[in-house]
Amino acid sequence: MGKPILCIDFDGVIHSYDRGWQNGEIYGTVTEGFWEWAAEAKKYFQLVVYSSRRKTPDGRTAMWSWMKHEWGKWYHRQAQIDAPGGGESPQISYQDFEFASEKPPAFLTIDDRSIQFSGNWAIIPPAALINFRPWNAQ
Repeated sequence: MGKPILCIDFDGVIHSYDRGWQNGEIYGTVTEGFWEWAAEAKKYFQLVVYSSRRKTPDGRTAMWSWMKHEWGKWYHRQAQIDAPGGGESPQISYQDFEFASEKPPAFLTIDDRSIQFSGNWAIIPPAALINFRPWNAQ
């Protein structure tokens, strides 16, 4: 059996998404610490990116291209940091991610716009949900 699937949302989790939706443009940067975290996570999980952008091949291609570009910037910064001591090359690549066209049967999902359901609807008052704000809109 393979590794369990870790489903990772794109906007607001991997992509900073600090200006919200901009006609589908992916304009931001990778969230701080993501690549280092992902290098550790890939030891335990199959990393699958899932997003509302997945609905079209163009959306999936745009996410993949953006991640390739952001990884390249990060990789070159890491190479400069590691150069003097001849350190190890980073243990993660944009190629370590799959981009799902539909929601995968994940073991766990990381998303900036969700709450965990604990089996008790009474502790999730609908009127309070309208005030929900993701981390980058606080």
